[in-house]
Amino acid sequence: MLLLLAIVQSEDAPDLAKKLMEQGLRLTQINSSGGLFGSGNVALLLGIEEASYDTVLDAIVETCHTRTKHISAVATPEPTFFFFTPMEVEVGGAVVFGVPVERFIKLPDASLPTVTHASAVDTNADATAGEAKGESGAMKLVVAIVQGEDADEVIRAMLAAGHRLTRINTTGGFLRRGNATLLIGVEAHQVDEVIGLIQSATPRRTESAPLEKGIPEYAATVFVLDATHFIRI
Repeated sequence: MLLLLAIVQSEDAPDLAKKLMEQGLRLTQINSSGGLFGSGNVALLLGIEEASYDTVLDAIVETCHTRTKHISAVATPEPTFFFFTPMEVEVGGAVVFGVPVERFIKLPDASLPTVTHASAVDTNADATAGEAKGESGAMKLVVAIVQGEDADEVIRAMLAAGHRLTRINTTGGFLRRGNATLLIGVEAHQVDEVIGLIQSATPRRTESAPLEKGIPEYAATVFVLDATHFIRI
C-alpha cells in the first residue's frame, strides 16, 4: 500500500479527480499554492495498492499539462522602486510523492477495541513513565481522514487523551464534500489507542455512499506511516 501525494495545478485537478474515480479510487483534496508567485495548485491524497501505481501515474501524466503564464511586474523593496519586466513562466505538470503505508484501516472495524478517554489517559501515563526510563519506541505518523461533522469530536477525544495533532480542512471526491485530515505523531505502542479513539468518536454511516460524491461507507480512513525523523522544537 502506498499513500500518494500528487501536487497538480488547480486547472487540472477536476479532470484528474474524475479520471481517478473512474478507476474506483477515492481521494482527498487540499487547496494550496506554490512557488514565489503563489500560483494556485491542489494537493491530492489517495491510498493505492502498489500494483496500481503505474495506472494512476498514467492518469496524472495524461491529465496534468504544462502551460505558459505571464507574471505581472513586481516592485523591488524600498527605497529603489525598480520594477521588473513581466515574466513568462512555465507552470503545470505534477509532482508526485509515494510513501509506503505501514497500516491502512477503514473505520469502523469490529476487530479493534473501543478506547475510552479514561483508558487512553491511563495508557499515556504509562508511556510517560516509560519515556522517563529511556524506553520510548519508534515514532509513527497517523494520518486520519474523517468527515467534517465528526472532526471536532475526534479532536476533543485526542486532546483529552493527551495527544497533539494538526487539523487540515480538506475536501473529498469530485463534488468536494467537506472533511478533515488529522496529522497525529505518536509512539509506536500508542497507535492502536489512537485508532480506537478515532473509532469511538466517529459514528457508523448508514446512508448510501456513491463514489462520485466522495462519501465513504466507513466513518474514517487511517494511514499509519513510519516517521524516521521526529523533532519537537
